[in-house]
Amino acid sequence: MKNIVETLKGLKECSTFFSMVDATDLKKKLSGKEEYTLFAPTNLGCECIDKGLKKSGLQDIVKYHVIKGRLKSIDLIPYKLRETLQGTEVCLEAERVQINASLIIQKDIECTNGYIHIIDTIIAPKEVSCEPATNYANYEKDNCNC
Repeated sequence: MKNIVETLKGLKECSTFFSMVDATDLKKKLSGKEEYTLFAPTNLGCECIDKGLKKSGLQDIVKYHVIKGRLKSIDLIPYKLRETLQGTEVCLEAERVQINASLIIQKDIECTNGYIHIIDTIIAPKEVSCEPATNYANYEKDNCNC
């Protein structure tokens, strides 16, 4: 079994996001022994990212896709806020299997140091609410202009 970075590198549908991880200081952290859960957007889901984004901005975006600890899809508690490595919370929703407004399209890719879940679009920090009445279909993706 491979670590998160090695596994992500082998996911062709997430090669754009792998390039983002590869360009940041997080590559070493996600290759280590500490356990994480990574929400990796597909290549199509990364199309709205500015190619000229500075490394610091890129690192914040990547950090927003990482949560400490091993979370399988079965562990996603409905409407549970979780803090990302970026410091902002994301809302995990088990009923629709999504994170903020992004749907989890492939779940529970096991790695030696955690799990990867493939999501349909990149997520960007935004104040989120985990109220059951939240309409995620209309969730605005800040910094994305998709």
